[in-house]
Amino acid sequence: MADTSDEALVMPEPLEGGLINTLNSMGTMTPSPDVFSRNFIEFAPKALGRSLDIGAAYGVATLPALRNGASVIANDIDERHLKMLLSRAPQEHRGSLELVVGEFPEKLNFPDGSLGAVLICRVMHFFDGPRIERAATKVMRWLAPRGKVFVVGETPYIGTARAFFPTYEARLKAGDPWPGVVENAVTYDPKRASLLPKLFHLLDERTLRRVFTAAGFEIEQLEMFARPDYPTDIQLDGRESVGLIAVKK
Repeated sequence: MADTSDEALVMPEPLEGGLINTLNSMGTMTPSPDVFSRNFIEFAPKALGRSLDIGAAYGVATLPALRNGASVIANDIDERHLKMLLSRAPQEHRGSLELVVGEFPEKLNFPDGSLGAVLICRVMHFFDGPRIERAATKVMRWLAPRGKVFVVGETPYIGTARAFFPTYEARLKAGDPWPGVVENAVTYDPKRASLLPKLFHLLDERTLRRVFTAAGFEIEQLEMFARPDYPTDIQLDGRESVGLIAVKK
């Protein structure tokens, strides 16, 4: 179990653009929800079942979803993040909040058909291909009919991945099912490699469409979008992130 002393429960100071480092070198949390996370926040109170925020960090999506009237399960692999999330949640909303520590998808389990919405924001770009497939399959089981999954990940079209472009394009041309896998974060972003796990998976629309369609989802929305809140060296041409909304029929 992670250290939960009072000293550990201090949120890091924001970086450029307001990004906040996680405590376990698993990237950053954005200062505000992106457009796909906002769709989750709006849908969650109407969902037929509780909502699950995977990789919730300090609560950038969980807290507004609670304020919007949703019942939310906040998940993270680091207990310290969840304790800080709880400390930030208003007392009147804590009855609608459940904290679950565990690695997704391997160490998380919920009853089949028990969830109404699932957000997986800036998490799957830390997974290899087979793990993404296992994740999509599990979420399909957990969701009730008409439940939705919301996914956000980084794409190959970011400034720090310029050196990776030729490899990505060559893999696309060769029909590689996982063209965006970066096996060493130093290759992807030397400046921030110490804040990232070694493997990084830059995702594209084709990959997400294939995986979630194969898992049985119907795709409602799938597109790349700009990240003006990112540091300038990460921004490129308005395709820095990819978002997906898919429904279980």
